Amino acid sequence: MYFCRKYKAMKKGAKNSITVFSNPDNGLQKDYRFSLEFFVFQENGLQIAYCPSLDISTSGTTFNEAVGNFYEMFQLYIECCVENNTLHDDLLAHGWKLQKKQMQPPTFAVLMKKPEMKKLMGGNIGYEKVVAPARIPMVV
Repeated sequence: MYFCRKYKAMKKGAKNSITVFSNPDNGLQKDYRFSLEFFVFQENGLQIAYCPSLDISTSGTTFNEAVGNFYEMFQLYIECCVENNTLHDDLLAHGWKLQKKQMQPPTFAVLMKKPEMKKLMGGNIGYEKVVAPARIPMVV
């Protein structure tokens, strides 16, 4: 069972962190460390948190709730992929580059090809970009 250490999403600009791993106290868990970017914007009276590099989203009635819900969604996404042994393939399918000790999300140019990103960046939608340091189990 994996768990996520979820730090409170303070006001905009606060440092947030997402950590997903199985046994954090043993110090033996190998993991990838990276920065996960997602966007929070308002739509139909809700705050939407959307991560184009993983194509996952969630919502909340406030900014903090949307960010907190996103952390939980990220945790569930990783848990599901690890349990089904599909994390490596899913990340590659989303354009991630995986190396021995490092992983990189798709470039901004690649993400801008997605219709959702074109709408977000090209429209009159106000958004907040959130960059959260993240850790997930290393896949083999």
